[in-house]
Amino acid sequence: MRVGTMTSLFRGRRESPEYIGYIESIRRCHQAGFRVLDMNMCALSRRQTTLHQDDWKQQVDEIANEAARLGMEFVQSHPPYRGRLDLELMSTPEGAEFFENMMLRAIEITKMLGGKWCVMHPATDLTVETGDIEAQIEYNKKIFAKELELSAKIGVGLAFENMCDAGNRRKFCVTADELIALMDSCNSEYVGICWDVGHANRMMDNQIPSLLKLGDRIKALHIDDNRGKDDLHVLPFTGFIPWEEVMHALYVGGCKADLIFEIGTCGDKMPECLKDEAARLCYKVGEHLVSLYK
Repeated sequence: MRVGTMTSLFRGRRESPEYIGYIESIRRCHQAGFRVLDMNMCALSRRQTTLHQDDWKQQVDEIANEAARLGMEFVQSHPPYRGRLDLELMSTPEGAEFFENMMLRAIEITKMLGGKWCVMHPATDLTVETGDIEAQIEYNKKIFAKELELSAKIGVGLAFENMCDAGNRRKFCVTADELIALMDSCNSEYVGICWDVGHANRMMDNQIPSLLKLGDRIKALHIDDNRGKDDLHVLPFTGFIPWEEVMHALYVGGCKADLIFEIGTCGDKMPECLKDEAARLCYKVGEHLVSLYK
C-alpha cells in the first residue's frame, strides 16, 4: 500500500475564482512527497477543467509526460458523477449526451495515463424500492452500459463506490452486500469496488465488518474523515473514524489498493501561502496510516 492523493488536493483558490491546473497540481503534490495519484475529473462535465476541449488528447499527453518526468504514477481516477449540478445539465438531450461523452472520455483519459480503475457512483432508481436489489442492479447496468463496454474493451476497471444517503432519501450501494451484488452481477474482471471510508462513517456505527467482508474486492480507496454526520472530507485524525481499526481491517481483509486521499485540506478555503505546508502534513499523515496497515 502506498500513499496517494487526488489531483484535486490542489484545485481551488481562496484568492481567485481561477482553478489550479493539473500540471501545477501534479508538481505541488510531488513537492509534498506524493508519488501516487488519482486523476480527479469530477468537474469535467461542468467544463470546469480544460479537458472538454477539442485538444484534450494533447493535454493528456502533456499531463502524462510531466507525471513521468517527476516519477508520478496515476493508479485510478474519479470521472464525473450524477450530482445535483450534473443532473441539471442532463435535463436536456444535448446536456445528457455531453455528460455521457465526458464520462467515456474520462475512462479513455484514465487509460492514457496508465490508471487501472475509474471510480463510479452507483445510480439509484427512484421509481422502485431501494431495497429491490435486482431492480437497482438492472438499472445500473443500463445506466453504465456504455462505460462497462468501453472499460472491458480498453482494459480499465470500473470501481463502484459505497454511497451515503442524501437527506431522507435512501441510496443504492450504501452497504457492502449491495456493492457485492452489483459487482458479481457484472461478472467481469473489470468491475470492482471503491470504499470511501468517510461515506461509511456517516452510514454505519462500525464499518469494520464491511471491510472484512469486501476484502480484496476493494480495488480503490477514498480516504477522508468526518464526525459521522456531514461529508466533510477532512484529514484523518481530525474526525471520529477509528483509523487503527480501519487500517488493520484493510490488511486482514487482503485489500491491496493504494491509500488515496479525497480531502479538501488544500482547497479553496486554505490561503495560498499555507497550502504546500498543509500538503506535506497530508503526506505525513498518509505515511502514518500506511504504518498501521498490519
